[in-house]
Amino acid sequence: MPIRSLFKNLSRDQRRVALVIALNIAIVIIESTVGVISGSLALLSDAWHNLSDVLALIVTAIALGLGVRPATSAMTYGYVRSEMMASFINASFLSLLMIWVAVEAVNRLMHPVMVEGWLTMITAAIALIINTASAMILEKHPHAHTEEEEHDLNVRAAFWHMTSDAVLSLAVVLGGGAMILWGVPWVDSILSLIFATVILIASAPLLTRSFGSLMDRTDPAKLSLFESILTTHPQVMEVHDIHLTFPSSKERYFSAHIVLDSYLNLGEVEEIIESLRHELSHAGATHILLQPETAKYAKAGAAQCNGHSEHQHSHNE
Repeated sequence: MPIRSLFKNLSRDQRRVALVIALNIAIVIIESTVGVISGSLALLSDAWHNLSDVLALIVTAIALGLGVRPATSAMTYGYVRSEMMASFINASFLSLLMIWVAVEAVNRLMHPVMVEGWLTMITAAIALIINTASAMILEKHPHAHTEEEEHDLNVRAAFWHMTSDAVLSLAVVLGGGAMILWGVPWVDSILSLIFATVILIASAPLLTRSFGSLMDRTDPAKLSLFESILTTHPQVMEVHDIHLTFPSSKERYFSAHIVLDSYLNLGEVEEIIESLRHELSHAGATHILLQPETAKYAKAGAAQCNGHSEHQHSHNE
């Protein structure tokens, strides 16, 4: 009863990841057992690969849990970056695994290894079915209709982990069949090389995007759009100190200093900021911070801010 209650309290993505973790633990147990009995290094390697994916999925589950935690006095932005952090870890680990698979495939081409074909093929076929089901579970997103509602990038990385497991299991199945029919052990190595290359190419955007987010890389086109919204407003004299970050796949944090006429009263400034926030929000910004400044900053811009900091530092000394 407590387990059912706990499962019920999880989000849709968390429930799917938990189910996939359970399925992959079953694969690890089955492949390890049969691998030892049959002496198949291929099955043991695939079992280790699935074990690494279980660890990656646990990281994904933790990140999903952290992502919904509210902000605190110590974590004022909450755990919004947990998605990108987990995605980066998973994509990096996946890339390293695929490089290892490619190296091992080349090594087996040079030094062919024969294994028990039937036992290897049947076990790998079972793993293929479970891995394919796991990938389908993670890929399902019936409520996603637009880019704004797209999958959590973290879950996307986990999906590619499961896809990589499925294609590697397929390679083992085909390799086992080839060894049974024609006695050619190199088929498994060739297929592994092809699949490793495909998965490396597919995981590269996940790695690049998550790394860029962690390093606060921005989108120049989106930044230019937001800047134009500010500069085209008739009462905005100048804009500087513009920043745009993507802490998660669903968040766009935008901040800027806007120079306004010093004769405007507080109510008028507030109206301008509200109007700009409305336009920026419709353009895709999810968290907006606009700092109004007087006309004395119009020419100096950011240099004025730096000068103020230096003056304050000098005064403190």
